[in-house]
Amino acid sequence: MAGKDSKFILIFLSALFAIGVLATGCSTRDPELIKQASLNYDLGVMLLNKSDYPGAIQRLSAAERMNPDDALTYNALGLAYYGEGMKSQAEASYKKATGLNKNYSDAYNNLGVLYLSDSKWDDAINAFHSALANPLYMSPHIAWVNIGWAYYQKGQLDRAQKAYQSAIDIVPDLPIAHNNMGLIYLRKNMLQHAEYEFKTAIYYYKGYAEAHLNLGVAYMKGRNYTEARNQFETVLKVAPESPFAADAKKYIKMLR
Repeated sequence: MAGKDSKFILIFLSALFAIGVLATGCSTRDPELIKQASLNYDLGVMLLNKSDYPGAIQRLSAAERMNPDDALTYNALGLAYYGEGMKSQAEASYKKATGLNKNYSDAYNNLGVLYLSDSKWDDAINAFHSALANPLYMSPHIAWVNIGWAYYQKGQLDRAQKAYQSAIDIVPDLPIAHNNMGLIYLRKNMLQHAEYEFKTAIYYYKGYAEAHLNLGVAYMKGRNYTEARNQFETVLKVAPESPFAADAKKYIKMLR
């Protein structure tokens, strides 16, 4: 089905790019130990950004041992565990991060992402709302997009639509929000609205393979087969090795 891979969870990594800025939770610790913890954190983040999850876990675990009161380290460690498929450890790390910093919206968001991956929709929604509870959260649109996906999976389309609209109100040119809004209209069989949202997503993100696929499906449902084929062929051009290309090929066969 079109959109089956459109989770677009958007694990928020901004904190991980603050390399060298390690917040310490206990000023009485040995400064040299804190320095070593910071070094291991920096190296762990670099490995994490290279998708070397085992290496990241090793370095970040060392940072944790040297400075067990740092929320940034636990959030990064949670991402590394999540990347390695160690979900229970990731959950524990995110919870430690939020326990140390009740306003750590990124960690709440990442915890919600983990719950989404396990289809724990209500737990995910609660985690994202915890992220939004911080009035200083710099990227609330991410939490709203994720809330929208959770409600979409629950079949609560009106709530999902409101969540995506909240994201769009904050960041009007957010491609994922428009694409997923289009999926709602597609499910409601409001084809013109769906086409508009998919086109808007493509306008803001050139080569957005999934949006092209979804637009093709909308055209198919509206019996505009020529335009549908054009969209499916575009998917093959912009993302020939993706799951979307495999779906596009199936739809092209159906149009023959």
